[in-house]
Amino acid sequence: MLAQTDADAGDVVYLGPSGGAAFPFVVWRRLSAPGGVYMDASEIVDADGDLIDLLERKYELEGESLIQDVVDELRETVFPGPGKYTLRYFVYDDHVVDIPFDVVQSDPPHGAIVPGPVDAALAKSTIAWVAVPQDDGTEITKAVWYGYDQGRVFVLTGNGEQEVPGFTTASHVRLIVRSKDIQSKVGDVACVAQVMSKDAEWDRIAREVLLGRRLNLADGDKAPDRWRKECEIVQLTPFLDPLAS
Repeated sequence: MLAQTDADAGDVVYLGPSGGAAFPFVVWRRLSAPGGVYMDASEIVDADGDLIDLLERKYELEGESLIQDVVDELRETVFPGPGKYTLRYFVYDDHVVDIPFDVVQSDPPHGAIVPGPVDAALAKSTIAWVAVPQDDGTEITKAVWYGYDQGRVFVLTGNGEQEVPGFTTASHVRLIVRSKDIQSKVGDVACVAQVMSKDAEWDRIAREVLLGRRLNLADGDKAPDRWRKECEIVQLTPFLDPLAS
């Protein structure tokens, strides 16, 4: 099972409205076999058979009388776009089964869901903290100003504006939110990070969501024109753990 969605639905992976890195999804095996150590591989391929991602796993089964679940969560898979894909499942070198699935460009059932206290804090505040993974395995945490619209956080970054190392290339970040009312942390939320395409929605977010929150602009209402040339808007979409949804 690739995605825990409606019990009657097919296997679906979600890209989110902006595309890019997929929301986290799970590869779930329900296995029964003689006791011992096994090695399997799950290849994700596109309609042309080109490899998109590879998951290899070593695990131990306790015997044929037991049915065991082996579950892996994938957080870094990047699909070239929506469409038809296949998971090819191998145990050792034996090709066991092909599982077709769809990649769709929309929020998952567990995406863009913001817990009440976090939603209230994001709506009232203008500053949050983003924890961005780095190439060396560490995280950099930095305060950023942001805009908030329909359960998503929008952060402007680039020349002459706030800059966070690795932010525009990260597929996932943590968003740390503090309440202005109680002066304490109310949430530490995992988010899919997507650089927005510079289209009509980008213009709307820049002008209607971000412009009014950016203080001391020398170019005033013309700032979005500069941003379009020199900056990026990173959209953060909170998500719940797919294993818990």
